[in-house]
Amino acid sequence: MDTRTILADLKAELNRINQAIAALETLDGTVTATTPAAKAAPPKAKKRRLTPAGRKRLSEMMKKRWAARRKQAAKPAPKQALGHRRISAAGRRRISEASKARWAARRKAAAKPAPKKTSVRRTMSPVARKRISEMVKKRWAARRKAAVKPATKKTSGRRTMSAAARKKIAEAQKKRWAAQKKAAARKPAKKITAVKTTVETPAEAAAATAE
Repeated sequence: MDTRTILADLKAELNRINQAIAALETLDGTVTATTPAAKAAPPKAKKRRLTPAGRKRLSEMMKKRWAARRKQAAKPAPKQALGHRRISAAGRRRISEASKARWAARRKAAAKPAPKKTSVRRTMSPVARKRISEMVKKRWAARRKAAVKPATKKTSGRRTMSAAARKKIAEAQKKRWAAQKKAAARKPAKKITAVKTTVETPAEAAAATAE
């Protein structure tokens, strides 16, 4: 319990005890400071005294009060009611029937064998088959023919000359040799000089003739 509530209860209990004491004292002929007569009268230094009967009454009152408080504290706290809606018996029956029907349908669907997948094959007409057969035959015939032919020789990247160009090169070569022989004959016989002969390629001879 909270201390504030305990203090408030004790203060209220004290007020009640004071009232009970004042009532008892008035009955006995004594006056306390809590009564109106005592307030009007000057304060006295006498102590308040309770009779054995008054003490017994107060003790019984306190015991009853504390027993009631303990009993109330021992009780379990009431459960908070949830805001769930309650279903009637008819509603529960409908839900049960719907659930049973759903499960029966699922079992029935699971018991059925799975349908076999049928492959769709395309059919050809006789005309199309004939065309494909002819094309394949032609292709194989071309391959066999290419396999029978001898392998072609690889041609080098040389340039070919015409007959007129070859004739010009031969004439130029002859003239050059004649000039060399004529120059060698004019020189004295004692001094023999080595004549360096150069062999020109057809390309160089063609270039010389062009000059």
